[in-house]
Amino acid sequence: MITYTEHKNINKQKWDKCIDNSSNACIFIYSWYLDVVADDWSALILNDYEAVFPLATKSKYKINYIYQPFFTRYFGVYTNLKITSKLVNDFFDSIPSKFKYIEFCLHETNSFEVNGIEKKEKRFQLLDLKTSYETIVKNYSENTRRNIKKAIKSGLKIRPDIEPEKIVNLFKTTKGGELEIFKPNDYVLLIKLMNACLKNKKGQSFAVYDGDELCAAAFFMFNDSTFTYLKNGLTDNGKAKGAMYLLIDYFILQNSQKKYQLDFGGSSVDSVAQFYNKFGAKDYVYLQVKKNNLPTVAKWIKKIKE
Repeated sequence: MITYTEHKNINKQKWDKCIDNSSNACIFIYSWYLDVVADDWSALILNDYEAVFPLATKSKYKINYIYQPFFTRYFGVYTNLKITSKLVNDFFDSIPSKFKYIEFCLHETNSFEVNGIEKKEKRFQLLDLKTSYETIVKNYSENTRRNIKKAIKSGLKIRPDIEPEKIVNLFKTTKGGELEIFKPNDYVLLIKLMNACLKNKKGQSFAVYDGDELCAAAFFMFNDSTFTYLKNGLTDNGKAKGAMYLLIDYFILQNSQKKYQLDFGGSSVDSVAQFYNKFGAKDYVYLQVKKNNLPTVAKWIKKIKE
């Protein structure tokens, strides 16, 4: 039986154990992670935590809706059971009718057929680290190899364990400043998330220096099978000297021939995806789903705001 469970009634220990045992476990779904990124989250739970489906929820103008929080890619069904379309359908059918609007993404293992739900394909990039470094490098693009050599020749140096505040500030003053979607509170949230990952021993960071100048930095999260590239910062000088190529290559070198995959965090933006593809990463498809049961007036207001 699938039941809708409010946040206050979720057994976090059983929840995290279910994620640990899931065939499709990912960092975004652990209770401590959700507690950071979602103001409120509830869940659909099969029996005694045999399978779970998180729901990040909000209410605006007395209308309840489900959304995808910042710094998460997708939700969906997580379990060590076989994930069939019927199982996913059953979870969708169990979403309470009080949620008049839903828009979130599903793990790539989740497929379903439910009437009235729009689907849109999105993609992310994944690199298998189980083979040797030499084997992985063979799949680098020539441009990637050239930039790594340039970075080494420029004398750039890599240092581990840079503070989250420095990474976020570097991102904020470079790429983040170009992105209108990022608000001041989002930078605060990002620092809080990085610190939560470090506290739970699920994060690590690296920086690239040109002498004393910080020119690139990146933060990686991980569970038992996957490293996830959370966020980075890169100065113009770092870009010119190939600093991010050097950083990622170093990370791959340190973690090759291990049981992990490197999840680049994903992008459906061609230019970003192509950068990750240059390291031999492959594209994977997942679904964004949307259902709009808003009253007619609310639908009209939402449409003119989009």
